Amino acid sequence: MVEPRIGVAQRLGYTLCNVAVAVGTVPTNILLLYYLTEIVGLRAGLAGLVVALPKIWDALVDPMFGGWVDQLSMRMGRRAPVILISGAGFLVSLVLVFSLPDLQSPGEILAVAVLLLIVSSISQTALGVSQYALATEMTGNSVVMSGLLSLAAIVAQVFSVLGSIVAPMLIAWSGNGRSGYSGMASEIAIVAGLAILGFVAATRRVPITVKAPESEGMSLWASLRATGANHAYYSIIGFVLCVNASAAVLFGFLPFANQYVLGGDPGGLSILEGVLGGTVLAGMAMSPLFVRWFGAIPAMRLCNWAVVAMAGLLFAAGFGPIWATWAAIGGIGIGSGIIGVLVQTATLKAARLKLANGLVVALGFYLGIMVSGMKIGGSIGGFASGELLDVIGFVRGGAPQSAGTLMGLRIGYTLVPMLFLLAGGFCLHRVRMPAEDPPTVR
Repeated sequence: MVEPRIGVAQRLGYTLCNVAVAVGTVPTNILLLYYLTEIVGLRAGLAGLVVALPKIWDALVDPMFGGWVDQLSMRMGRRAPVILISGAGFLVSLVLVFSLPDLQSPGEILAVAVLLLIVSSISQTALGVSQYALATEMTGNSVVMSGLLSLAAIVAQVFSVLGSIVAPMLIAWSGNGRSGYSGMASEIAIVAGLAILGFVAATRRVPITVKAPESEGMSLWASLRATGANHAYYSIIGFVLCVNASAAVLFGFLPFANQYVLGGDPGGLSILEGVLGGTVLAGMAMSPLFVRWFGAIPAMRLCNWAVVAMAGLLFAAGFGPIWATWAAIGGIGIGSGIIGVLVQTATLKAARLKLANGLVVALGFYLGIMVSGMKIGGSIGGFASGELLDVIGFVRGGAPQSAGTLMGLRIGYTLVPMLFLLAGGFCLHRVRMPAEDPPTVR
């Protein structure tokens, strides 16, 4: 049940931040590795390094940066300035990273791209921390918060699906090549920018919960030591990391698999992305049923093993008709959609578990770790994708690929993501969450 003080307009306005991030990250999630190798001309291994290095930076700064962003907003008494500044950084870097100039050396390309992606990543951290903090301030309990996060995830997924379908078309409509990618990024940035403005307008009157946590001013190492006993939280973060790594490999390899393994064109890629995105949306809608039947954590475990099985079937489907690939990807999408809704609520609930010594750690610090986990997972997946393309002997530029390379591509978008999900299942198995009010963590 939604609390009366949260109006429909405010709830829908809250979802616009998810819409902005979902639409704005479509190009980097599904096209960046392909763009860097096939359009810019980087070696696949270097392209994977471009994707990975900014996330390594995040691993160092996000936890404390998240706490700093939260405390800054509290001191200012409002979150809008941080959101607007970080939103601008996110959108400008999106356009620039897909408008890379024709630089002379691979080193120059790597340096410029990494710098732009660091700006994008830091901006996303500030947006994510601000939005998740707003969710705790707009709601009074985990049930209401889960409903708000579920609505935001579903609305964002609708736009993510549309973005995944439209992005390859925008490239073609904008002239293909470098100009096509630049035009696509600019058009998507306009949509994302309007969504951020709508989010700020809808949530500007939400009062900030001003807190003075005992952990304020603590160093990164001291904060990590203070929260180290929260095993449930860090086990969920491990799961988040593995799931995001798996998704990054799948998205990174899918454009290559579409062209070289499945024999598809940009329209075929739009169909694959549409099937995956549409079934993720269906899974999100089904998540309340799975919680009711199994409970949140058991449902996540069940869906994770189902996605593992579907990834194995996807490998076999690549040798058959295209509809078999659609069916296997659809199964992956449904399980991933259920997990995507439940993992957010579980993470925020675990972040509020009490520490044995009674220390209150800033929520922003926990949120920074969560965002960092997502990004590190994406970094590992992106780096693995680029390195694997090099290892299997991939030849860029639409050249014919050897039989060994084609087999490597098949393994890349099926069995490699499955391995990350198996590791994630081990992390999820270790999670023990209280059913009611959280007990003291020991």
